Amino acid sequence: MSAATLLHLRCHRPSFDVYRQLFGTLADITPAVQALPPDGARLQLSGAIRYFGLPAPLLADLLQTRITARFGLLTTGGLGPNRLYATLAADTARPGTLHTLPDDPARQRAFLHRQDVRLLPGVGPALHSRLARYGLATVADLAALPPSTLKRIAGAATGRLLAEHAQGRDHRTLTPAGPPATLAAATRFDHDVLDPDHRRRALLHLAGDLGARLRAAGRTARTVELQATLADRSTATRSLTLPEPTGHTPALRDALYTLHTRLGLQRARVRALTARAGDLRDARNTGAQLTFDRPTESARALEPVLDRAAARFGTGALIPAALAIGRRTVGAGEYPGRSRGTFVDAGRPPA
Repeated sequence: MSAATLLHLRCHRPSFDVYRQLFGTLADITPAVQALPPDGARLQLSGAIRYFGLPAPLLADLLQTRITARFGLLTTGGLGPNRLYATLAADTARPGTLHTLPDDPARQRAFLHRQDVRLLPGVGPALHSRLARYGLATVADLAALPPSTLKRIAGAATGRLLAEHAQGRDHRTLTPAGPPATLAAATRFDHDVLDPDHRRRALLHLAGDLGARLRAAGRTARTVELQATLADRSTATRSLTLPEPTGHTPALRDALYTLHTRLGLQRARVRALTARAGDLRDARNTGAQLTFDRPTESARALEPVLDRAAARFGTGALIPAALAIGRRTVGAGEYPGRSRGTFVDAGRPPA
C-alpha cells in the first residue's frame, strides 16, 4: 500500500495530565491510536477517511487544530504509508507543521533515500560510527549494498532490518494502546515557600514516596515530571526522560532536583509541588544497570530494608536525616508539607 494514511504526531512538551487527555481528542477521529510516550502518538487514518469522507491530510490538520484549540499545544505531524515513512516525515517536518508524503512510491523512495542513516530505527551512535567508517551516510548508500554486505557490517539481525528499511519496507504494525499509567505524589506547604533548600527537602520526600510505591507495585518509571503551583495559583512544569527505567529513590531524587533547577524558581513563592512518574513498566522486565558508585549501590541495597519498615510500621518510619532536621510531629511522612500520592488520574496539584 502506497497511500499515506499513517500519521505520526508529536506534541510540544505536554504535561502527563494533558498527554492523557489528548487521547480523547484523538479517539474522536479514529480508534486506531498507539501511544508513544512521553509526547507522541501513531494513528491509522484509513478507516477515518472512509467514515468522514475526508482525505488524510485534512483529518490530520483537523486533529492538530483541535489539539491547539483545546490544550494550547504545538504539534508536528508526518503522514506516510507505513511506520517508517510516517516517522521520517515527522522527523523532517518543521515544528508546528504537517509533512505529507506523496502517494507515488517512486517519490516516497526518493524522499527516503535522501535521509541520513541516523534517522533509521535502531541506528544508534555506535552503529552510526561503524557505518560512517564504510562511507555509508545516507539511506541511498544502504540501498545500494547487497543485504549480505549489510549483515556483515551491522550483524545479521540488524543488517537484515537495515536492508528492509532502506527499500522502504516496514512490516511493523500499529498496535492500539492508550497512554501508560502514571504515579503521582504532591506536597502542599502550609505557607508559600521561597527558600530553595526547603523545596529541595520536599523533593527528597516526594522521591522517597514515589520510589517506595513504585517498588511496592513492582513497577519502574522512564519519565519524571515536576509541577510547581505558585502563590498566584499558576503552574510551571518540566519533564525528563530517564536514561533507563528505574524505581530507585536516588535516581528519582536526582531527576527531581534537575527539574527543580530547570524551572528557575529562584524568586518564586511556591505553594505546592507535584511529582509524577510516568511510562510505567514491569520491574521484572527492567534490568538495573550496575555502577561502581558505592553510595548508589549502598542506597539500592538499603531500599528493601526501608520498604519493609514502611510496610510494618507505616510510611516515614525510617527517613533520610535531611528530613529529620526540624521535623514536625504531624504524622509519618508528612514533612515538610501535607503529602499525598496516587496512581494515574489523581495526581493533580492541590488548590
